[in-house]
Amino acid sequence: MTPDGPRIAAIESLLACPECRDPLSVGPDWIRCESCDARYPIDDGVALLALRGGSETWGVAQDALQGTEYQAEFQDIAQAAEYNLQFRRRPLKLGVTPRESRLIRRCIRQVGRSHAILEIPCGGGRLTPAFADATDLVIEADIAIGQVLYGRKASQATVPRVWMTASAFHIPLRDRSVDGVICVRLSHHLPTAAERERLFAEVMRVSSRFAIVTYFDRHSLKHLTWRLRHPFSRKARKPALSKSEVASLAEANGARLVSNEPLSRFGSGHRYALLVRDPGSSPARG
Repeated sequence: MTPDGPRIAAIESLLACPECRDPLSVGPDWIRCESCDARYPIDDGVALLALRGGSETWGVAQDALQGTEYQAEFQDIAQAAEYNLQFRRRPLKLGVTPRESRLIRRCIRQVGRSHAILEIPCGGGRLTPAFADATDLVIEADIAIGQVLYGRKASQATVPRVWMTASAFHIPLRDRSVDGVICVRLSHHLPTAAERERLFAEVMRVSSRFAIVTYFDRHSLKHLTWRLRHPFSRKARKPALSKSEVASLAEANGARLVSNEPLSRFGSGHRYALLVRDPGSSPARG
Protein backbone atom coordinates (compact mmCIF):
# COMPACT_ATOMS: atom_id res chain seq x y z
CA MET A 1 0.00 0.00 0.00
CA THR A 2 1.25 3.45 -0.77
CA PRO A 3 1.27 5.57 2.42
CA ASP A 4 -1.40 7.96 1.13
CA GLY A 5 -3.40 5.41 -0.84
CA PRO A 6 -6.55 3.46 0.02
CA ARG A 7 -6.31 0.08 1.69
CA ILE A 8 -7.87 -3.11 0.34
CA ALA A 9 -10.65 -2.67 2.92
CA ALA A 10 -11.81 0.35 0.91
CA ILE A 11 -13.13 -2.03 -1.78
CA GLU A 12 -14.39 -4.80 0.51
CA SER A 13 -17.88 -4.42 -0.95
CA LEU A 14 -16.46 -5.21 -4.42
CA LEU A 15 -14.43 -8.28 -3.47
CA ALA A 16 -15.34 -11.91 -4.19
CA CYS A 17 -13.55 -15.13 -3.32
CA PRO A 18 -11.44 -16.35 -6.27
CA GLU A 19 -12.35 -19.91 -5.28
CA CYS A 20 -16.15 -19.69 -4.94
CA ARG A 21 -17.06 -16.04 -5.81
CA ASP A 22 -18.84 -15.42 -2.53
CA PRO A 23 -18.19 -12.26 -0.46
CA LEU A 24 -14.90 -11.67 1.35
CA SER A 25 -14.29 -10.10 4.74
CA VAL A 26 -11.17 -8.00 5.18
CA GLY A 27 -9.18 -8.08 8.42
CA PRO A 28 -6.00 -6.20 9.36
CA ASP A 29 -3.64 -8.68 7.71
CA TRP A 30 -5.89 -11.30 6.13
CA ILE A 31 -8.96 -11.73 3.95
CA ARG A 32 -11.48 -14.51 4.61
CA CYS A 33 -14.25 -15.97 2.47
CA GLU A 34 -17.57 -15.87 4.29
CA SER A 35 -18.71 -19.13 2.63
CA CYS A 36 -15.81 -21.51 1.95
CA ASP A 37 -13.58 -20.07 4.71
CA ALA A 38 -10.61 -19.71 2.33
CA ARG A 39 -8.07 -17.26 3.72
CA TYR A 40 -5.77 -14.91 1.84
CA PRO A 41 -2.95 -12.88 3.40
CA ILE A 42 -2.31 -9.17 3.08
CA ASP A 43 1.41 -8.48 2.79
CA ASP A 44 2.58 -4.89 3.16
CA GLY A 45 -0.78 -3.64 1.95
CA VAL A 46 -0.99 -5.98 -1.07
CA ALA A 47 -3.86 -8.48 -0.99
CA LEU A 48 -2.55 -11.86 -2.17
CA LEU A 49 -5.58 -13.21 -4.03
CA ALA A 50 -3.96 -14.97 -7.00
CA LEU A 51 -5.27 -18.46 -7.74
CA ARG A 52 -2.70 -20.01 -10.07
CA GLY A 53 -3.21 -22.74 -12.64
CA GLY A 54 -4.88 -23.46 -15.94
CA SER A 55 -8.29 -24.70 -16.99
CA GLU A 56 -8.29 -27.47 -14.40
CA THR A 57 -8.94 -24.75 -11.81
CA TRP A 58 -12.38 -24.05 -13.31
CA GLY A 59 -13.33 -27.66 -14.05
CA VAL A 60 -12.09 -28.07 -17.63
CA ALA A 61 -9.52 -30.75 -18.43
CA GLN A 62 -6.14 -29.21 -19.13
CA ASP A 63 -5.08 -29.31 -22.77
CA ALA A 64 -1.54 -30.43 -23.62
CA LEU A 65 -0.97 -27.06 -25.31
CA GLN A 66 -1.67 -25.13 -22.14
CA GLY A 67 1.30 -23.59 -20.44
CA THR A 68 1.24 -21.73 -17.17
CA GLU A 69 4.95 -20.89 -17.13
CA TYR A 70 4.17 -17.21 -17.73
CA GLN A 71 2.41 -17.16 -14.35
CA ALA A 72 5.76 -17.75 -12.65
CA GLU A 73 7.49 -14.83 -14.37
CA PHE A 74 8.28 -11.53 -12.64
CA GLN A 75 7.58 -12.76 -9.12
CA ASP A 76 10.80 -10.98 -8.16
CA ILE A 77 10.74 -7.18 -8.16
CA ALA A 78 14.18 -7.01 -9.81
CA GLN A 79 12.96 -9.10 -12.76
CA ALA A 80 9.88 -6.92 -13.03
CA ALA A 81 12.03 -3.79 -13.04
CA GLU A 82 14.24 -5.18 -15.81
CA TYR A 83 11.19 -5.95 -17.97
CA ASN A 84 9.58 -2.55 -17.47
CA LEU A 85 12.78 -0.61 -18.07
CA GLN A 86 13.06 -2.22 -21.53
CA PHE A 87 10.27 0.08 -22.67
CA ARG A 88 12.42 3.10 -21.79
CA ARG A 89 15.83 1.88 -22.93
CA ARG A 90 15.57 -0.53 -25.87
CA PRO A 91 15.38 1.36 -29.18
CA LEU A 92 12.69 -0.91 -30.65
CA LYS A 93 10.46 -0.42 -27.60
CA LEU A 94 10.88 3.31 -27.02
CA GLY A 95 7.76 4.28 -28.97
CA VAL A 96 5.56 1.42 -27.79
CA THR A 97 4.21 2.94 -24.57
CA PRO A 98 3.17 6.26 -26.21
CA ARG A 99 1.38 4.36 -29.01
CA GLU A 100 -0.40 2.06 -26.57
CA SER A 101 -1.35 5.00 -24.38
CA ARG A 102 -2.92 6.82 -27.34
CA LEU A 103 -5.01 3.77 -28.19
CA ILE A 104 -6.20 3.41 -24.60
CA ARG A 105 -7.14 7.10 -24.41
CA ARG A 106 -9.02 6.79 -27.69
CA CYS A 107 -11.05 3.90 -26.27
CA ILE A 108 -11.67 5.69 -22.97
CA ARG A 109 -13.05 8.73 -24.78
CA GLN A 110 -15.76 6.49 -26.24
CA VAL A 111 -16.96 5.25 -22.84
CA GLY A 112 -16.58 8.35 -20.67
CA ARG A 113 -15.59 8.71 -17.05
CA SER A 114 -15.61 5.79 -14.60
CA HIS A 115 -15.83 5.34 -10.86
CA ALA A 116 -13.56 2.26 -10.81
CA ILE A 117 -11.39 0.53 -13.41
CA LEU A 118 -9.58 -2.79 -12.98
CA GLU A 119 -6.22 -3.11 -14.71
CA ILE A 120 -5.25 -6.78 -15.03
CA PRO A 121 -2.48 -7.57 -15.62
CA CYS A 122 -1.24 -4.20 -14.41
CA GLY A 123 2.43 -5.00 -14.97
CA GLY A 124 4.65 -2.26 -13.67
CA GLY A 125 2.01 0.41 -14.19
CA ARG A 126 3.49 1.90 -17.36
CA LEU A 127 0.06 2.25 -19.01
CA THR A 128 -1.93 3.41 -15.97
CA PRO A 129 -1.33 7.13 -16.69
CA ALA A 130 -3.16 6.69 -20.02
CA PHE A 131 -6.52 6.28 -18.25
CA ALA A 132 -5.89 7.41 -14.66
CA ASP A 133 -7.51 10.82 -15.16
CA ALA A 134 -10.72 9.16 -16.41
CA THR A 135 -11.56 7.27 -13.21
CA ASP A 136 -11.86 7.85 -9.48
CA LEU A 137 -10.13 4.58 -8.56
CA VAL A 138 -7.85 2.01 -10.18
CA ILE A 139 -7.61 -1.56 -8.93
CA GLU A 140 -4.14 -2.76 -9.92
CA ALA A 141 -3.90 -6.55 -10.20
CA ASP A 142 -1.29 -8.93 -11.54
CA ILE A 143 -0.50 -12.58 -10.96
CA ALA A 144 3.14 -11.58 -10.40
CA ILE A 145 3.85 -9.98 -7.03
CA GLY A 146 7.07 -8.54 -8.46
CA GLN A 147 5.10 -6.52 -11.02
CA VAL A 148 2.69 -5.26 -8.36
CA LEU A 149 5.51 -4.18 -6.05
CA TYR A 150 7.45 -2.52 -8.86
CA GLY A 151 4.35 -0.71 -10.11
CA ARG A 152 3.49 0.54 -6.64
CA LYS A 153 7.04 1.86 -6.28
CA ALA A 154 7.63 3.30 -9.74
CA SER A 155 4.30 4.36 -11.25
CA GLN A 156 3.71 8.11 -11.55
CA ALA A 157 -0.10 7.98 -11.69
CA THR A 158 -1.77 10.01 -8.94
CA VAL A 159 -5.24 8.43 -9.00
CA PRO A 160 -6.17 6.47 -5.83
CA ARG A 161 -5.22 2.82 -6.31
CA VAL A 162 -5.63 -0.51 -4.55
CA TRP A 163 -3.10 -3.29 -5.12
CA MET A 164 -3.55 -7.06 -5.27
CA THR A 165 -2.25 -10.21 -6.87
CA ALA A 166 -4.90 -11.96 -8.93
CA SER A 167 -5.36 -14.32 -11.84
CA ALA A 168 -7.40 -13.09 -14.79
CA PHE A 169 -8.96 -16.57 -14.82
CA HIS A 170 -10.28 -16.02 -11.28
CA ILE A 171 -10.76 -12.28 -10.79
CA PRO A 172 -11.53 -11.70 -7.08
CA LEU A 173 -14.30 -9.18 -7.73
CA ARG A 174 -18.07 -9.41 -7.76
CA ASP A 175 -20.15 -9.38 -10.93
CA ARG A 176 -20.26 -5.92 -12.55
CA SER A 177 -18.34 -4.43 -9.63
CA VAL A 178 -16.21 -2.07 -11.76
CA ASP A 179 -17.06 0.17 -14.70
CA GLY A 180 -14.38 -1.27 -16.92
CA VAL A 181 -11.42 -3.60 -17.26
CA ILE A 182 -8.16 -2.97 -19.08
CA CYS A 183 -6.40 -6.21 -20.03
CA VAL A 184 -3.25 -5.62 -22.08
CA ARG A 185 -0.75 -8.20 -23.39
CA LEU A 186 -2.26 -11.32 -21.86
CA SER A 187 -4.43 -13.12 -24.41
CA HIS A 188 -1.47 -13.86 -26.70
CA HIS A 189 0.02 -15.98 -23.91
CA LEU A 190 -3.04 -18.27 -23.97
CA PRO A 191 -2.77 -21.01 -26.62
CA THR A 192 -6.11 -22.77 -26.07
CA ALA A 193 -9.70 -21.78 -26.72
CA ALA A 194 -10.67 -22.73 -23.15
CA GLU A 195 -8.21 -20.20 -21.72
CA ARG A 196 -9.23 -17.41 -24.08
CA GLU A 197 -12.93 -18.03 -23.48
CA ARG A 198 -12.35 -17.95 -19.73
CA LEU A 199 -10.39 -14.69 -19.98
CA PHE A 200 -13.11 -12.88 -21.92
CA ALA A 201 -15.83 -14.31 -19.67
CA GLU A 202 -14.09 -13.14 -16.49
CA VAL A 203 -13.26 -9.70 -17.84
CA MET A 204 -16.86 -9.09 -18.87
CA ARG A 205 -18.29 -10.70 -15.72
CA VAL A 206 -16.73 -8.09 -13.44
CA SER A 207 -17.27 -5.15 -15.82
CA SER A 208 -20.54 -3.22 -15.82
CA ARG A 209 -19.81 -1.19 -18.97
CA PHE A 210 -16.69 -1.95 -21.00
CA ALA A 211 -13.39 -3.75 -21.41
CA ILE A 212 -10.25 -2.96 -23.38
CA VAL A 213 -8.54 -6.22 -24.36
CA THR A 214 -5.52 -6.71 -26.58
CA TYR A 215 -4.98 -9.70 -28.83
CA PHE A 216 -2.53 -10.83 -31.50
CA ASP A 217 -4.23 -10.54 -34.89
CA ARG A 218 -4.13 -13.70 -37.00
CA HIS A 219 -4.50 -11.59 -40.16
CA SER A 220 -1.87 -8.98 -39.29
CA LEU A 221 1.07 -8.44 -41.61
CA LYS A 222 3.39 -9.46 -38.78
CA HIS A 223 1.68 -12.83 -38.38
CA LEU A 224 1.21 -13.50 -42.09
CA THR A 225 4.87 -12.71 -42.80
CA TRP A 226 5.93 -15.17 -40.13
CA ARG A 227 3.70 -17.86 -41.66
CA LEU A 228 5.28 -17.29 -45.07
CA ARG A 229 8.72 -17.74 -43.56
CA HIS A 230 7.68 -20.89 -41.69
CA PRO A 231 5.15 -22.57 -44.03
CA PHE A 232 5.53 -26.03 -42.50
CA SER A 233 5.49 -25.05 -38.85
CA ARG A 234 2.49 -26.30 -36.90
CA LYS A 235 3.19 -23.86 -34.10
CA ALA A 236 1.87 -20.32 -34.34
CA ARG A 237 4.26 -17.42 -33.76
CA LYS A 238 1.96 -16.36 -30.94
CA PRO A 239 -1.52 -17.55 -30.01
CA ALA A 240 -3.62 -15.44 -32.37
CA LEU A 241 -7.26 -14.48 -32.87
CA SER A 242 -9.23 -12.98 -35.73
CA LYS A 243 -11.52 -9.97 -35.48
CA SER A 244 -14.56 -12.22 -35.94
CA GLU A 245 -13.43 -14.49 -33.10
CA VAL A 246 -13.03 -11.51 -30.78
CA ALA A 247 -16.48 -10.26 -31.79
CA SER A 248 -17.92 -13.70 -31.03
CA LEU A 249 -16.22 -13.82 -27.63
CA ALA A 250 -17.65 -10.39 -26.85
CA GLU A 251 -21.15 -11.41 -27.96
CA ALA A 252 -21.01 -14.60 -25.88
CA ASN A 253 -20.52 -12.39 -22.83
CA GLY A 254 -23.17 -9.76 -23.49
CA ALA A 255 -20.94 -7.20 -25.21
CA ARG A 256 -20.17 -5.75 -28.64
CA LEU A 257 -16.84 -5.15 -30.32
CA VAL A 258 -17.06 -1.42 -31.08
CA SER A 259 -13.46 -0.64 -32.05
CA ASN A 260 -10.48 -2.75 -33.08
CA GLU A 261 -7.32 -0.74 -33.70
CA PRO A 262 -3.82 -2.01 -34.50
CA LEU A 263 -0.87 -1.02 -32.38
CA SER A 264 1.08 -0.78 -35.64
CA ARG A 265 0.08 -1.99 -39.09
CA PHE A 266 3.62 -3.02 -39.96
CA GLY A 267 5.66 -3.37 -36.78
CA SER A 268 3.22 -5.23 -34.53
CA GLY A 269 0.42 -7.77 -34.69
CA HIS A 270 -1.29 -6.56 -31.51
CA ARG A 271 -4.72 -4.96 -31.64
CA TYR A 272 -6.68 -3.01 -29.05
CA ALA A 273 -10.29 -4.19 -28.89
CA LEU A 274 -12.95 -2.13 -27.11
CA LEU A 275 -15.84 -4.25 -25.87
CA VAL A 276 -18.96 -2.45 -24.67
CA ARG A 277 -21.65 -4.24 -22.68
CA ASP A 278 -25.13 -4.37 -24.15
CA PRO A 279 -27.74 -2.86 -21.79
CA GLY A 280 -29.72 -5.52 -19.98
CA SER A 281 -27.28 -8.36 -20.66
CA SER A 282 -26.44 -10.84 -17.91
CA PRO A 283 -22.87 -11.77 -16.99
CA ALA A 284 -21.84 -15.28 -17.93
CA ARG A 285 -21.39 -17.70 -15.08
CA GLY A 286 -18.81 -20.42 -15.00
